[in-house]
Amino acid sequence: MTDKSWNITRRKLIGSMGTAAAMAGLPRIAWAADAVKVGWTTDTEQSILGNITALILEKKLGIKVERVGNLGGTGIAHQAIIDGAIDIYPDYTGDALANVLKQDIITDPAKSWEAVKKGYADQYKIAWLKPTPFNNTYALALKEGVAEEKGIKTISDLAKEAPGWTLGCSVEFAGRPLDGYPGLSKHYGFEFGTVKPMDVGLMYTAVDSGDVNVIVAFATDARIGKVGLRVLSDDKLFFPSYNAAITVRDAVIAAHPDLPAAVEAATSTLATEVQIRLNGRVDIEGVPAEAVAEEYLKELGIL
Repeated sequence: MTDKSWNITRRKLIGSMGTAAAMAGLPRIAWAADAVKVGWTTDTEQSILGNITALILEKKLGIKVERVGNLGGTGIAHQAIIDGAIDIYPDYTGDALANVLKQDIITDPAKSWEAVKKGYADQYKIAWLKPTPFNNTYALALKEGVAEEKGIKTISDLAKEAPGWTLGCSVEFAGRPLDGYPGLSKHYGFEFGTVKPMDVGLMYTAVDSGDVNVIVAFATDARIGKVGLRVLSDDKLFFPSYNAAITVRDAVIAAHPDLPAAVEAATSTLATEVQIRLNGRVDIEGVPAEAVAEEYLKELGIL
């Protein structure tokens, strides 16, 4: 994506005032009345999912599409779709459950999806298509050598070292009360000596250089393997499921009833190892997200 107007990833702290201000500053696009508007954030994975959806609509179904990239986080994108500024948005079950519907965390992927599907249908007239097989949950990770030396395999194993260590995480994770650092420290009963909020991309450089000891990564991030990190087991089952799903305004599905099945034919193939590979093509190899999406759809035989 070329528009860098929104430097906020999927999981960034957004208050209601910030959401309103950001909505006012959305890119000014002359949308055709009949175009379906597909939006996504600056996050690599969301950009891939958004482009997969947009390409299917355009090249498979013949639907006119307007792309609205570089939205902010969940709050901005949610407001955009309920206001009709966008029609389609790749979302995550855990984000929607905790931070939009304000419901208790559900770790079971199927139950989490059912909860957000019902909640959005009832409250917003937005449909959740079937979720991806991959679960891009938060994952605490540290250098493999350090983990091996200190015998750290689970999040609970961090308790002894944490008071003297620094945690690197996204700005949003640092403040989210339910599925962020405040909830994590309460659930596990220990705190890190220092918490350093930073851009997601910088976390991997920081942990590799020793500037931080542990980071809060995302499970499908290809940079986990590149940097040589050990992902710790969430042994007390704190984190909710973050399976992705394409969300669509009901009015759009009514106008294009073949849309759900066409999109799900692609998203149903996105197993964890597949999504890690696609993310790596963008984050490590530098291939544009739209090109990666189109390559994958051709690989599947959809395009």
